Amino acid sequence: MYKKILFASVLLISLSAGKAKAQEAGGQDTLTLYRKQIDSLDKEIINLLGERMKAAKAIGVYKLAHKMEIVQSARFSEVLQNAIRYGNEQGLSADFIKAFYNNVHEESVRQQRSLQPAGAKP
Repeated sequence: MYKKILFASVLLISLSAGKAKAQEAGGQDTLTLYRKQIDSLDKEIINLLGERMKAAKAIGVYKLAHKMEIVQSARFSEVLQNAIRYGNEQGLSADFIKAFYNNVHEESVRQQRSLQPAGAKP
């Protein structure tokens, strides 16, 4: 009887360990899938930012041709407020959106300034 109990206990422990390893492996597969999803989304974000910078350069060409200032504070405020509102709907904090858009705006301005002839007023 003792041998049967010992055998059953060892069998249960082995099955439990195998199940735990299978769950761990399954969790790893799930983690890998989520990470691949994030990698794909990151590429989309970078592509969209590249497209946004192309639009910013086109705007820079227009501003240059029409002798307009590069920084349009009222427009940036409008864009930022819209982004904060939409970001809030997506569960993103206003602080995150502000920091992100400040960086995007800074890059847009840099892109537009790069279009100006050398020695032009920034």
